[in-house]
Amino acid sequence: MKRILLCSFVFVFLLAVTGPIMGQEQIGGPYTTDENTMLLMHFDDDLINVSDKSADGQAHGVTYYVPNNISGLGQALRIDNDSQSDSSFVTVADTAYLDLTGNWTIEGWINIFTFGEGGSDWRWVPRLVIKTGDEVFWRPNYWVEMWGSDRFFSMGYHTATQDQWPQVNTPENTMEVGKWYHMAYIRDTSRHVLIGLVHNENRELVNFNVVDYMTFGDENTDHTPITTDQPLHIGYAGGGGDSFLDGFVDEVRISDNVREFPVPPIITNVSEWENQSTDTPEYPVEAKIYSLFNNVTSRTLYYDAGNGWQQVDMTATGEEDMYAATIPQQPVDSKIKYFVKAVDDEGLEFTQPQKAEELENYYEFIVYEVQPNSNTLSLDFESGSGMPVDGGVHSHDITMMGNPQYKSDVVADGSYSMYLEGDSSYMEVESPYLNSEEYTVDFWMNADSAHTYCRIINRPIDPGNWYQNCYQIRFNPDSRLLAGGWNEYDGYVTAVLDDSVHLGKWYHLIYEVQKAPEGDTTNYYGIFQLRDESDNFMSQKYFTFDSAVVQASAPLRIGYAAGRAHYEGYLDNINIYNYPNAALTPKDSTATAIDREKNLAEIPNRYSLAQNYPNPFNPTTEIKFSIGRHEKVSLVVYNILGQEVRTLINDDMVPGEHKIAWNGTDDSGRRVATGVYIYKLKTDNFSKVKKMVFMK
Repeated sequence: MKRILLCSFVFVFLLAVTGPIMGQEQIGGPYTTDENTMLLMHFDDDLINVSDKSADGQAHGVTYYVPNNISGLGQALRIDNDSQSDSSFVTVADTAYLDLTGNWTIEGWINIFTFGEGGSDWRWVPRLVIKTGDEVFWRPNYWVEMWGSDRFFSMGYHTATQDQWPQVNTPENTMEVGKWYHMAYIRDTSRHVLIGLVHNENRELVNFNVVDYMTFGDENTDHTPITTDQPLHIGYAGGGGDSFLDGFVDEVRISDNVREFPVPPIITNVSEWENQSTDTPEYPVEAKIYSLFNNVTSRTLYYDAGNGWQQVDMTATGEEDMYAATIPQQPVDSKIKYFVKAVDDEGLEFTQPQKAEELENYYEFIVYEVQPNSNTLSLDFESGSGMPVDGGVHSHDITMMGNPQYKSDVVADGSYSMYLEGDSSYMEVESPYLNSEEYTVDFWMNADSAHTYCRIINRPIDPGNWYQNCYQIRFNPDSRLLAGGWNEYDGYVTAVLDDSVHLGKWYHLIYEVQKAPEGDTTNYYGIFQLRDESDNFMSQKYFTFDSAVVQASAPLRIGYAAGRAHYEGYLDNINIYNYPNAALTPKDSTATAIDREKNLAEIPNRYSLAQNYPNPFNPTTEIKFSIGRHEKVSLVVYNILGQEVRTLINDDMVPGEHKIAWNGTDDSGRRVATGVYIYKLKTDNFSKVKKMVFMK
């Protein structure tokens, strides 16, 4: 079954696009105003806005003018934030003309002199332009910024419903210190795309990125941009302490139309094939391919199944801008690589995935032959040294990361177990055979620690994902174990055992997914069972879901999931089956059977914010809260005047109980004064405020 890549970020390097084509205007100015110009600032020794639709700029902190070495641009504005106390930036007063909700082109030149690499630095996410949000600064009408931790540019906006933030990002390491870049950020409502163009000081296109903004959220999402009553900011986000630009800006222009720059062909919505069994007769690949201003002259699918690259012309499917070509059926164990390429009548070209030929970055899948009712992985660690030997039907190669250690003094069965030290050690298995519609995950564990949300076994859809899995087993709060998976219909479906596990003891864990009997009101059962060191039954939970879990293609990870704590302890007799081998009964009379709604309450479907403890406090306090769904979460500390002091959380989080400590410092690491502080938990579905007292 194929999976459509709904959101495609794309990148291309074009060597010499130095001037306008087909009547398109000069890249980067200097510009003159027209009826679509909402703002135009040349920074030639002043902050005059030559558009009559918005006000002149107002300087804050230390700003001055320097000659710009880019031809025709005259002077540039230096925004000096080389010291944390400078707080230098420019604002333009709010006006309805600066609130953009339709087509737009937002441009400017930026030259970053110094930058920060983390949230403790005032220059971590310097902004070129942002129409700051009302409630919180990071919910703006639009933004153009750079993230110092990975040196990539990001351009995006926030929706009026405040639940999505479509954005288009360049690849990492795009920005180099001391170099001029022209940024052009386009929103085209006729194609519902966001386009990011980055040009160098010679006005050559060096980065091209595009995303279909309708793919953010579900089919009912309103993608209309939010509007705000805040001023436009240049060089600062208008809030927080980590967004000051230390560098130069020039020729900032905001327009309410799509400016005609040289834009390569656009390719989105490419069919991305997962690993396929031998009974799949062929592999059709579709893609949406078009040009904004030119004519696309060729659309080609390239594929290599081990015998060199083949190419097939793509033909129209009948749907607007959709084209397709087919990769023929390939024999078992074939590894197929493919990409799509388009060229327009001006010679501009683009490949998807980004820069496929140069970086050898392709879509890939494997053709495999399923052996029904088989033990697809079996690790007993009885080799005692070297790489673990897989005793399953496929004899997989096991990759050991860090320093896993064989142990003979603490075992569940046989002579050896495997010990992971909890720092950097884990195991990976890359194979198309380690997920299926029905399956059993069966292993023994003896943990030295129970880090909350640490994954013991994790089969994600991609290596950087930690929650969208074919299956996972992890620690929840209070040393309780969770098992579950992800599907497109139900989302995140899980069960949490009632029993807390004890450190230093062996447990037998069995997690099984099976199809429901014909005529049942559900489609699948997930059953999670815990047994003690003597293999005696302890407890069981089950849940139901309506569609099969994702068929993941990333490597199976044992002892680690991306961005989460490593497992610390012993593992033994790890077995995975492609059928319900354990034959567990969902409503086992010896277990506590619960329905799905009640079970999901184990991961609270209610929201709460607890009183911090201790309170009053010094030097630290702990804040606990619960959320009921996977969503964006912010937890911010304010002083009694309502001024933001510290952002504790601003991230996507999974449902469940969470806790975080605050040590009485602000975003800059400075100790706050004795007094009353307010902390506010905010999600798309919940908002709660409580007070606390810090005492020195």
